[in-house]
Amino acid sequence: MRRIEPADWFFLIALTFIWGSSYILIKKSLLVFTATELACLRVSISMLASLALVPKALKTIPKDKYKYVFMTGLLGSAVPAFLFAFSMTRINSSITGVINSLSPLFTMLTGILFFNQVLVKEKTTGVVIGFVGAALLILLKPDGKLNGDMIWAILPVIATFCYGLSGNIVKERLSQSSSLYLTALAMLMVGTPCLLASFYLGIPAKIVHVDGGFNALAYVAFLAVFGTFIAWMMYYRLVQRTDALFASSVTYLIPVVAVAWGIYDGEQFSVFQLMGMVLILIGVWFVSRKVSPKTEPKEA
Repeated sequence: MRRIEPADWFFLIALTFIWGSSYILIKKSLLVFTATELACLRVSISMLASLALVPKALKTIPKDKYKYVFMTGLLGSAVPAFLFAFSMTRINSSITGVINSLSPLFTMLTGILFFNQVLVKEKTTGVVIGFVGAALLILLKPDGKLNGDMIWAILPVIATFCYGLSGNIVKERLSQSSSLYLTALAMLMVGTPCLLASFYLGIPAKIVHVDGGFNALAYVAFLAVFGTFIAWMMYYRLVQRTDALFASSVTYLIPVVAVAWGIYDGEQFSVFQLMGMVLILIGVWFVSRKVSPKTEPKEA
């Protein structure tokens, strides 16, 4: 991996605020829409926002890469959209944001298991420290007692596995493709069936006739355009500029923003959450720092 540059940090920080704010938007949207409706609408709007780029994307991206583009759209956008929506019907926005910090762990694991990537000790240390901080936040309630509603945490954990695998696919199979056109084509592939499902579910009528429908639509639209389309375009670009593990370290920072929004919305905050976030930030430092030549793995 080349040296991390200021532009890479800009992308990382921007993604932190965009994705960190996504969970409160999901929470507000679920006041009107069901989890299925929210996910379908989110992916559909993302697809519509990128339609103008599709003709160029079809000409630019080789057809033999389409299967990988579809996989990134499915694993990086569609499946997580449904998993997070369903999980947040039972767990709060700050916890969901924290669970997302497992992504770097799965990025490293899927890279090693499926793409023959080399295990780097320093980065492993960062992932472990970040995971411990995330676990502290996930498993304990603000009062320090064990959280008994963690069964719903399985869904976002699966979503983070999807994120890790998607990031590695982009790096290993699509690194030469424009992030802009890659995102547009991926959203077309997964967004078209979601758009059809949105009409089948009667979402347009619900927006018009249910109180708060237009406000909920605004939340989903912001979530879709910024949290899905623009954010994933930035993420793919960051993966291409650096590596999948550094790019996914954004999920270590997401809990800070997610918890801040949770506090603003009346969710509790405790010393245990503070401890967890501190560990997460330490993990980011280990994961993102440049590995010295002495510690780089040697080829056999």
